[in-house]
Amino acid sequence: MAHQCNDSSHSHGVDDGIEYSLNRYLDTGTITCLNEKVKGSVQHIFKSWEDRHELKHFVESCDDEELIINIPFGAVTQIKSIIIIGGDGGSSPNKMKAYINNSNIDFGNIRSYACTQEWNLHEDFEGQIGYSTKPTKFNNINHLTLYFPSNFGSPTTKIFFIALKGVYTSAKREIVNTVYESKPQLQDHKSDIFNGVSHDLS
Repeated sequence: MAHQCNDSSHSHGVDDGIEYSLNRYLDTGTITCLNEKVKGSVQHIFKSWEDRHELKHFVESCDDEELIINIPFGAVTQIKSIIIIGGDGGSSPNKMKAYINNSNIDFGNIRSYACTQEWNLHEDFEGQIGYSTKPTKFNNINHLTLYFPSNFGSPTTKIFFIALKGVYTSAKREIVNTVYESKPQLQDHKSDIFNGVSHDLS
């Protein structure tokens, strides 16, 4: 019998990945991660939907299970939901906290900031769960920080894929076009533009 999930913080059955094509507007070369084992590896996990099962590229934590991922945007952005594909063997993150418009967060100060939203995550190897954001909180974003404090029991955390769903708008042009690309769907180490178009990816 299929398990019925009544948790309104996420939705299952995300089977039309084009709605997550916000990934293609990211300048992945500017994305950074604190406590990643291989420097720059985080830049390869914002893959296309079609490549979400590709296992060659992933980010893994180094000193413990924590990861902080910083994602700058080149234009004002609205985030609607997030998909996470983690590793097996207990290495998938089990919690996620999001902070918006603060590019100075690190392990030394993160606990002094209140997160914008947090989620309890499930092990999801297919990208079938979308974690919904609070609509009134995730508007007008120019920087998103994702903090993964723990996992399902592994010494380190692995993430193979992150997908973002939302609206990407450039302020460089006065005319804004809305493009509906798919039908509506459910949603260093630790020690150490788009030119004027709004894309509604719902």
